[in-house]
Amino acid sequence: MRKPYRFVEVTEFAECELSDGSKVRLPVVMGIFKHATADMLRELLKKPAVAKKYTIESLRVAPWPVMREFPRSWLMLHLEEADLRPTRKAAILFMLNASVNM
Repeated sequence: MRKPYRFVEVTEFAECELSDGSKVRLPVVMGIFKHATADMLRELLKKPAVAKKYTIESLRVAPWPVMREFPRSWLMLHLEEADLRPTRKAAILFMLNASVNM
């Protein structure tokens, strides 16, 4: 019997208001914060500190189809804080720059 696999997918988006009054729209993805349900995650991502931590963790573990749902400027802002392996950082930078040129 084959086991069906579920790929990581964006289920919805949450909006977070930052301290400067601007807003950032973040994808809600199950598994980045391991124990948060979609409802919990939607509420948690309204807090700027949680949104930042979620983004940094996404930079560390999320596949590109999820990463491209984040605002490019938001990812670039937190790229250094993510403390990525050089190869992952290079790949993310390549994909972010490639998505701008498309």
